[in-house]
Amino acid sequence: MTLETIPTMASVLTPFPYHIDSNAPIDDAKQLMNEHDIRHLIVMDDGDIYGLVSDREIQHHSALYGVDKNSNLTLNDICINRIVMADIHDPLDKVLEVMAEKRLGSVVVLREGELAGIFTTVDACHHFSRFLQKVCKHNDLPDIVA
Repeated sequence: MTLETIPTMASVLTPFPYHIDSNAPIDDAKQLMNEHDIRHLIVMDDGDIYGLVSDREIQHHSALYGVDKNSNLTLNDICINRIVMADIHDPLDKVLEVMAEKRLGSVVVLREGELAGIFTTVDACHHFSRFLQKVCKHNDLPDIVA
């Protein structure tokens, strides 16, 4: 068996990620996430990356303060500002290590300092699944995934 080269973020990221303005209401983020079946949005402010919001922050805020409180707040009030960013040329294994160590659900990916994409745990699962299909054979056991 020959070893493969470790892929870079360029081959595994989700390009052109959805983003939203930092002054947008929380409900707008929920609607955008629902429309596109996604769990993370990059929060922008005047064209710059400002932060990240996931369905987790929205659910957490709603659980603490009630859904009605969301209508008066913007993403600026609840988004995570200390996000981890990777370069499009960074090797996947190093990014996965950081994500595991910091318990991150996503990493923002940059190309020459500009937004190139997002890499999430869902992207990691898809990539790992394809990797296993390529290097391993299936046994003849029945499919048990429900």
